[in-house]
Amino acid sequence: MSKTAAALSSVPVDPDDATEPAELETARRSRRPRVSMRVPTWLKGNSPAPTFIGVAVAIAGFVLIMIAWGQVAGETQVYLQMPYVISAGLTGLALVMVGLTIVNVAAKQRDAVDRDRQIDQMVSILGELKATMEESSRGRRR
Repeated sequence: MSKTAAALSSVPVDPDDATEPAELETARRSRRPRVSMRVPTWLKGNSPAPTFIGVAVAIAGFVLIMIAWGQVAGETQVYLQMPYVISAGLTGLALVMVGLTIVNVAAKQRDAVDRDRQIDQMVSILGELKATMEESSRGRRR
């Protein structure tokens, strides 16, 4: 056996690509254990919690914008207004944008969950229809 062949034979094999049982067993032993992370149920696609979180973040942003406006309205000098605009106004604007993004992503996740449910329902209905049509076609042949 050449050096290249010896080096290649020691490389771990992906179990999906393994063709022989010996290669498959070697790949299973050499694979690191996977760490699975579970998503909390309140973060899953069909939960309304992310929508409420997004709305709360946006409301906090509007509150900061109102605080900035209240502080800026009392100052006549622009150089005294700038710290309020930068610290509260821009932060509030950023929180509004983040909140709206959270609401948008949550709405798309809920739509995806509904669409998957509808597709699964359609597949089961089409399977039933196919079975019914096959039964009726067998009945006509007899």
